[in-house]
Amino acid sequence: MATISGKLRQGWILIMGVSALMGLVFCAPDSALGNANVQSVLGQTAADSLLAQARTGYPQRQDAQINDYGEVLLPADAAHLRELLEQVKTINGIEIVVVTVPSIGVYETGDDAIESFATNLFNAWGIGDAQRNDGVLVLFSEGDRAVRIELGKGYSRVYDARMQTVIDDYMLPRFRTSAYSTGLYEGTQALVGQLTGPPPTALEKLPWGWLILGLGGLVSGGVAIAGYKLLLNLWRPQCELCQVRMTNLSDTEAKAHLDAGQILELELQSVFHTVAECPQCHKHTARHFDNLITSFESCPSCHYKTLEEVQRTTVKEPTYYSPGEALAKRHCRHCDHSDQKTITLAQLHHSPSSSSSSFSGGSSSGGSSSSGGGSSSGGGASGKW
Repeated sequence: MATISGKLRQGWILIMGVSALMGLVFCAPDSALGNANVQSVLGQTAADSLLAQARTGYPQRQDAQINDYGEVLLPADAAHLRELLEQVKTINGIEIVVVTVPSIGVYETGDDAIESFATNLFNAWGIGDAQRNDGVLVLFSEGDRAVRIELGKGYSRVYDARMQTVIDDYMLPRFRTSAYSTGLYEGTQALVGQLTGPPPTALEKLPWGWLILGLGGLVSGGVAIAGYKLLLNLWRPQCELCQVRMTNLSDTEAKAHLDAGQILELELQSVFHTVAECPQCHKHTARHFDNLITSFESCPSCHYKTLEEVQRTTVKEPTYYSPGEALAKRHCRHCDHSDQKTITLAQLHHSPSSSSSSFSGGSSSGGSSSSGGGSSSGGGASGKW
């Protein structure tokens, strides 16, 4: 019988961990004998799966949305990222998976570049719907100082350029300052925006009593602004030094403690800023809420929410079989940045029930690692810092 290769021998080390829990002992390097032991407990299908993983060396998927093998995500960013990805899966049916690794070399797959590693990992995990092939993999490798956005083969090459913009404008600037967690979160937000329009956002976490009061004002569009202001007025932090409740300043008074971009956001009501002052030591602290119903977006140049769409031209009308496209011209009122953005127009649907039933269920709990069977042919974008 042939002796297993060095790489397969390393794979047996992984299998040993599972085997030990089942009371198995692998004592021979002979592949046929090893297969017999595994099959006696796990069955032929499970044994083949384990051996395939040992041969490929790619990490095993442990979570539906986030697999932080490189341990770079901060808990708060990971929580917000999970919420974002679950919303995209639920609302748009798009499966996006974020993966961090120490380096691609530690897996000994034979891949010499992050591009091939990402494509093979994408296909090994089957990310996205098998029919639409609309999955997305965000792969970050700190050791290689590289990032990759791998797209399912259902996306046209137009999206490659969009993903390159996401990497260049949102990820790499953060990565160059070692703000890896922030870069991944903000970059994924921008990625979602490129695929679906503005990414879903949420109010900052508040005590439930405050949130309920605020949402009461948001139910009716006519009093939406009042709802946000109610949330801000209810926020009265305690001074860490004096241990007394701070007092909220008026908008006019608050402007003295805001920069020019924040003042413009306040005037445009794209972001609601408030500043509180301690009545004893006069210490100041600030807080803000994004306006979820504004037409303004975050500017890729100055990062203030002062970018507005000034013109939109339909390039391709949506149909019942494919989404459409439009070209939006945008201008920032703060820094005068101007650009053009290709927007995906939602595919037409005959009825809400038929569109919702077309999506195979994705996990909303974050614990499932099941896949939809999607595949990639190597489309996407990469970047290094």
